Amino acid sequence: MERKIRIFHPAFDIGFFLVVCTSLVFAVFTSLVYPNVILEQGLSHRIFYFHVPVAWVALYGPILSFLFSLIYLFTRNMLWDRLAFTANQLSFLFAVGVLFSGPIWAYSAWGVPWDKTDARLQSFFILCISLLSYFIFRYLVPAKTKKAILSAYLSVLCAVSAILTWGAIRWIENPGNHPSSVLGKGGMDSDMKQSMWLGVIAFHFLFLFLFLVSNRSEKIHDIRSKLKSELE
Repeated sequence: MERKIRIFHPAFDIGFFLVVCTSLVFAVFTSLVYPNVILEQGLSHRIFYFHVPVAWVALYGPILSFLFSLIYLFTRNMLWDRLAFTANQLSFLFAVGVLFSGPIWAYSAWGVPWDKTDARLQSFFILCISLLSYFIFRYLVPAKTKKAILSAYLSVLCAVSAILTWGAIRWIENPGNHPSSVLGKGGMDSDMKQSMWLGVIAFHFLFLFLFLVSNRSEKIHDIRSKLKSELE
């Protein structure tokens, strides 16, 4: 029996892919040549235009997963469990990007790759551990329904961790070296702001594209598993 799956028209996929590629290339190129360089940090400061947008997306993912998980708990529709899982997958992927880019920038700015006294760094590390725990427990539970319910409750933990990470340099006195929030920061030059927002837009496009692709892949996997169980 042949079953075809079409979620979006191929023209949408191609168009969206071109938008993602164009925006990323333009944002990266702009960050390399347009904004002024901070003399104290040199060219390594340009990783800021990658680090900040990726960090933002990494923090949004658990919040989306939490919302999807709440809908699943009320509806028990596996669609929402799949969407929650996809959001946490991408959040962890972008979080790894933050953990790689952050120490590079930190070493050039502070002289050390990781400041153990910095609240934002420690809270972000806890977020990564929370997401990793989500995947481990999800893998260990074989029953589909129990897995979805447990994942929904673990999504709450990941969302709380993401919110605390976001507020680490806003709500508490941070003894570490991490700079304050870039939002509304009057000291940032216009060229730096423009480059940063281009990166934010580009990486949000990338997140949405990967979200659609990953969710589509998970749906195909679910259909294959269902058909396999029916044939058996």
